[in-house]
Amino acid sequence: MSNNMKKGLYIVFGSNDFDEKLQPTTGVGKKIVNQVSSLNIENVMSCKLVVFPSLGRKNYLYKLISYLFLDPFDDINIDYKQYDFIYIRRFNPTSNSLIKTLKRIKENNPNCKIIYETPTYPYDMEHYNNIKQYVLLLIDKIFRKKLSTYVDRVVTLSDDDKIFNIPTIKIINGINCKDISIASTKTKNEDNIINLIAVGFFSFWHGYERLIAGLNEYYKYYKTKKYIINLHFVGDGPELIKYRKLVKDYNLENYVFFHGILKGKDLDNIYNICDIGVCSLACHRKNIFLSSELKSREYLAKGLPIISSTKIDVLPENFKYCYYVPEDDSPIDIDKIVKYYEDIYENESLEEIRKNIREFAEKNIDISVTMKPVIEFILNDN
Repeated sequence: MSNNMKKGLYIVFGSNDFDEKLQPTTGVGKKIVNQVSSLNIENVMSCKLVVFPSLGRKNYLYKLISYLFLDPFDDINIDYKQYDFIYIRRFNPTSNSLIKTLKRIKENNPNCKIIYETPTYPYDMEHYNNIKQYVLLLIDKIFRKKLSTYVDRVVTLSDDDKIFNIPTIKIINGINCKDISIASTKTKNEDNIINLIAVGFFSFWHGYERLIAGLNEYYKYYKTKKYIINLHFVGDGPELIKYRKLVKDYNLENYVFFHGILKGKDLDNIYNICDIGVCSLACHRKNIFLSSELKSREYLAKGLPIISSTKIDVLPENFKYCYYVPEDDSPIDIDKIVKYYEDIYENESLEEIRKNIREFAEKNIDISVTMKPVIEFILNDN
């Protein structure tokens, strides 16, 4: 190992995104593994993933006491003196134990660069779902004020120059394109069927009830329509109950399909029949107006045109493979989706569409590209 080689740790809290062998089990887990991979550059820098233990199934009162007063990470045996940088993905909530850990790092190694990523900012609106989450937000507000004492940079997907009074490093979400196969080009639509796909852990800001409501309006006048529109949900999440009820109430069971969580070839098989990927349709509900969500990246890497209500950070103006719907709670106008589909698929071959979108993804959202600002900060000795 070169004497000039930078050595670091990537610290996350809790293990829900990984199995016992630190293999990712969720989309967030995949993102973290990809980021760690980008911070390992031969003869330049090395980085190791460390998962701090969560409080598990402890009762709510014990968790509150722990967040406020205890230091459960005190007995974690890490020699912080040997590391040049520590990259931490935001703990939820920011707690006494996190602040004490940051203090230990700086006391043992004042020159160590501490980089703190907050994947969503602002994130306060995500915590208004119930009183328990609101209490955790209050705890977060108490301790995040202390981050500036120890943290050198905050990594953000937002456009903020400072967060918690700390200078930021601005990045966009990236993925490892090599891990994602391009969607099949053997399923050109010959049956006047348009297949839409929505992948995720469905939450209130995804807003897919807007799409279901739009399908309801569309099928009221189906006899005058040229296309059958199918919607494929892949994933899990609290909003699925609502989506299933709406589909049943609107009698859309023949057009909306719930596949559950799919991986590998099973997921690829659904992508291979789909024409358009649907990003979040209600990020305005949590005051997010510039999107860097991973699902947009996966769709692009697959070679799929996309739909979104929120402007997607990486896309240039008038990017022809993205259609923006209104940024509100109104039903989606399916006829306009059909027009968007025709504008793309009737003017280019399926092979050209897949190739053009995939090449854009490789040049703009591969993790090796998106993490460059972080890498440059770590390597800068000033």
